[in-house]
Amino acid sequence: MILGFGDTETKTAISIIEECISKRNRNKEIFEQEIKKIKDKYYDLQEQYNDKSTDDVPERYSYFWFSVYKIYDGYFIITFWFHHINRRHPFSADGWALLKTYWIAEIKFNSNDLLDEEIRIYKSV
Repeated sequence: MILGFGDTETKTAISIIEECISKRNRNKEIFEQEIKKIKDKYYDLQEQYNDKSTDDVPERYSYFWFSVYKIYDGYFIITFWFHHINRRHPFSADGWALLKTYWIAEIKFNSNDLLDEEIRIYKSV
């Protein structure tokens, strides 16, 4: 655990990854477009927050980048790079602090059945 960051960032990352995974599709391009919409939503929020005073934004917020890799038909690896911002960090002169995390999601569609699949999420250290 890093002072000023912790469970909140882990829960946020998992929630965002699950939101992205919910848009899964065997077609890589469609899947990427759906995740990009989610990414853009969080990035736009971050841009708005960065321009406001500390009093007008949440204490913590996150945004991310991603890559989707189609290993073979029905098997995808998605990498996520998160920036977690703390605007009221106790040991920062201006209150700003950044935590970077890296996550991997693995999706395996078994046969052609979308209901019979495996999903795993890993946090990289």
